[in-house]
Amino acid sequence: MDNAAAISRQPVNILVVDDLPQQHVVMRTILEELGENVIAVGSGPEALKTVLERTFAVILLDVKMPGMDGLETASLLRAYRRTARTPIIFVTAYVDESEMTRAYSLGAVDYISAPVVPEILRSKVKVFVEMHRMHQELLVHAEEREAFVRAETGRAAAERARQCADFLAAASHVLTRSLDIDTTMQHIAELASSELADMAFVAVKGIGEFAADVTVRSARRNEPNAPDFAAFQSRTLSPVFPGVNRFVHRLLYEDSPDIEPSVDESVSEGVGEESVVEDVRQVSAYPLLTGSQRGAIVLCSSDGAVPAEQVTLIQEFVSRAAIALENALLFSALRDGDRRKNEFLAMLAHELRNPLAPIANAAAVLRSAKPGDAEVLHWASEIVGTQVEHMARIVEDLLDASRIARGTVTLRKAPVPLSIVIGRAVETSRPHLIRRSQTLICDEEAVNVVVDGDVVRLAQIVANLLNNSSKFTPKGGHISLSTRFADGVASITVADDGLGIDAAFLPHAFDLFAQADASLHRSLGGLGIGLTLVRHLTELHGGSVECKSDGPGKGSEFTVRLPATMAERTAPALAPVVHLNRKAATRVLVVDDLVASAESLEALLAIHGYVVNCAIDGESALRAAADMRPDVVVLDIGLPDMTGYELARRLRQESACPGALMIALSGYGQEENVRRAMEAGVDHYLVKPADPSSLLDLLAARDYDGMAAT
Repeated sequence: MDNAAAISRQPVNILVVDDLPQQHVVMRTILEELGENVIAVGSGPEALKTVLERTFAVILLDVKMPGMDGLETASLLRAYRRTARTPIIFVTAYVDESEMTRAYSLGAVDYISAPVVPEILRSKVKVFVEMHRMHQELLVHAEEREAFVRAETGRAAAERARQCADFLAAASHVLTRSLDIDTTMQHIAELASSELADMAFVAVKGIGEFAADVTVRSARRNEPNAPDFAAFQSRTLSPVFPGVNRFVHRLLYEDSPDIEPSVDESVSEGVGEESVVEDVRQVSAYPLLTGSQRGAIVLCSSDGAVPAEQVTLIQEFVSRAAIALENALLFSALRDGDRRKNEFLAMLAHELRNPLAPIANAAAVLRSAKPGDAEVLHWASEIVGTQVEHMARIVEDLLDASRIARGTVTLRKAPVPLSIVIGRAVETSRPHLIRRSQTLICDEEAVNVVVDGDVVRLAQIVANLLNNSSKFTPKGGHISLSTRFADGVASITVADDGLGIDAAFLPHAFDLFAQADASLHRSLGGLGIGLTLVRHLTELHGGSVECKSDGPGKGSEFTVRLPATMAERTAPALAPVVHLNRKAATRVLVVDDLVASAESLEALLAIHGYVVNCAIDGESALRAAADMRPDVVVLDIGLPDMTGYELARRLRQESACPGALMIALSGYGQEENVRRAMEAGVDHYLVKPADPSSLLDLLAARDYDGMAAT
């Protein structure tokens, strides 16, 4: 035991063979986390010399090396007794099928293309390191056991121990050859049935994004046909081996924290010869636990009780099987994450390109139209405005998702009537409903309910639900919106008679970038962000959201629940009346280094009767301000010679326009940008592309205040 403990504490050797010194640094950096001895050499002959001096747990071998290449080196390594079974992982930047085939024929355990993924390489190397260490420990145990048994009862038990060690070593070798989940589970079942039992089942709960509750693989010794677990469970486990059946059911179907299984638990039951069913007299079950999944290994034998040494071997095998399965699950998670990232980037490109096509068409029509053609101008402006609004909404959703991920969303909470929230949301979603000729039925029973929250974000929650229902409801369909209040909770329900949701997708409806339709045409569009924002914004308000659907074609129902109170309904305040006959033309200075943006804004303001002057940098803006003494300054934050903050501060300090209305119109929309702008003297901050009506309303309010003052 002392020798085995000393071996477990000692670092093992890992050999890196590569002719590039920089690769030595890369490999050492990746593998240093394992805490083992990483020895690097620059050629095949050096590797052959080194393996004669030390024992290595695993060899990382470059294929393309001058002189003696990696394949020739591997062939010579296999000829040495010391390294005949040492795991070799080939690493190459040039993947060649013929070289790969030859590499595996030389006994390679893996063939990795560079640049390597650090987590995957570390995981693979760690398995071989642990396998080597455990093999060494088992050899020590086997030797100690052999000496004891030879002195007491002979070599029988020692030979069996060595067989167990060989089996475990071979099993570890097989289990580490693949990172595919199904293949790993099948290997576990086949190894167990070949050495540990006559028949074996491997069942794991909840593998895959939309997989069934339990995934099962099985094998029978020396027979090609695998047994069916469901049939065996109903005919044999349940009536004949009830203890094992209850244990397996607890592992696979019960989630109570009070009955969490332990890796050391196991159940074994046997019956007499008169009760043999399907040649099974003994059934044992062991937990197969990983970091995220729960499962079981069920072993069935025609023999009697399992000897104690066999139980130890089984437990060691189950431990290694759990490690192999966890590695496969981690690899699958990385692969799925990469796939979802690529799908999202493709969707984002698709969604951003779509609005560009009508904008380009509108520009082409404008270039070809007759001067002063009001009808064409109106048509083109409608097209461009709609598509820019669509792109702005996509960008804002992405920014919201980023803010939520970083935890930087700030709510401006205040008591707000639920009816105002519903009204704003309906107005926001009305164009979607009109375009698709859909009917919205509102049932606002909770008319006097008040929610403590951010009215903009609350309206965004409801609008996102309405837009989602509109998108997945056919033209001419029906959407209902209802509100209720009970026990201090306001509920908002949006239901439709649209496409519905598959039961397998329901648990993932609110996941970021989740898409039930992953096909290339994606006729319904979207980035899979809207419902994620709904969930996070609802939770920030202390509420919850749930989704229901009876299946495809049967519509869907989303319900948001928020803490609320009842209050007396008050009449809304009347909006101020803005007179159109201004006392004098308002002077506006536009500062933007993007000429197209400045000129288009100049044209918009001139149409509405404002006197406009443009500047493309800070210095020209200061000179223009001194000449025209503007009443309003609309400035960009990102200017070539000075920031918009500096310009605003200087305009406030100098005598040209200390009291002018100052509006920032910028593509930077972070809270830090807004704060710095306000500290510099900016009155209002709008994010590009801003709604033109919002800018005009600010100017109109300024004109109204000026007239009221006189």
